Amino acid sequence: MLKAVHIDLPTNNQGYLLYSERVPATTPYRLTLADVNYWQSDQFSVLEQYYDAPDALICLADVHAEVPVEVPIHCKLSDLYWLYQLKGTYSIHTSNKAQKVLQSQEMHYTQVYVPQGQYLTHFDKGKHQLFYFVIKPNWLLRHGKKEWRGLQKLLDNWKEKAANVRHNKQFPISEHIMLRLLNFFALPPLKRLAMDLKVYELCFNLLVLSQEDMQSVKTDSTYSNQKVEAIRSTIELQIQHGQVQTIKQLAHHYKISERWLRKIHCEIYGNSLGLYIQQTKLKRATELLDDSRYTISEVAHLLGYSGIASFTNAFKAYYGLSPSEYRIQKL
Repeated sequence: MLKAVHIDLPTNNQGYLLYSERVPATTPYRLTLADVNYWQSDQFSVLEQYYDAPDALICLADVHAEVPVEVPIHCKLSDLYWLYQLKGTYSIHTSNKAQKVLQSQEMHYTQVYVPQGQYLTHFDKGKHQLFYFVIKPNWLLRHGKKEWRGLQKLLDNWKEKAANVRHNKQFPISEHIMLRLLNFFALPPLKRLAMDLKVYELCFNLLVLSQEDMQSVKTDSTYSNQKVEAIRSTIELQIQHGQVQTIKQLAHHYKISERWLRKIHCEIYGNSLGLYIQQTKLKRATELLDDSRYTISEVAHLLGYSGIASFTNAFKAYYGLSPSEYRIQKL
């Protein structure tokens, strides 16, 4: 398949920057039958080893930077990438530096849709190593989008030739993934057909492992939603019956940490659990105030407020008038 990413550095030796198509002797990993691009200067070096099979392309890239460096790249086609950050980090920006479209994490991987175009990759001072593979999207689509859980949106972006970079969550690189990569990097010299089969085997295994990671996120997300929905229902029921628990008590009852409960509620609903409890109490307050059998003091007590003053302050902050003013208005 067509080479996915072109590094836009000169390939004719230009004083400050030397170019070679040979792997340096000190390189720990050498890809069998790989094409090589190697640039070296006093401030940085870039080594690219890539192998092009008919339906997939793999690449191992090493960047050693004595100072922060920006490397221009050019994507000739809109493609899906599986990016594995083995060492260091990097970020990808639009060519005019107006937007950062991806920030990698060391020993993490992700799936990315990258549209055709020019980009800038930024590397901080240090050693960075990246492995990626690209599979022809048509090959993926032949199996149906339902077969690739978590990739549907990225595949849709590819089919529609969307203009913006899109990526999934970044996952830690597990021991299983690292072992498969290291075994592949250590392959002895092979004939091209045998190498093609090894590339497809690696890509397939990494695809399966990434599907398992994405499925685990989906399962965790479903569990979180169900748990928080159950807790919100409990809060509404308790407030309805004058039994108000603290967040700490709720977490203890459901055998989860208070910190996790606060965090997940905020992620799902976009606001704090404390605010939700306050709003639910104040909505219940209007129902109780509409019933003339309850005094304002009794309403405050039923909703768990420490006294009339704290109840009045909360009610007025939410509705813009005090409980007594609300009752008068309802008459």
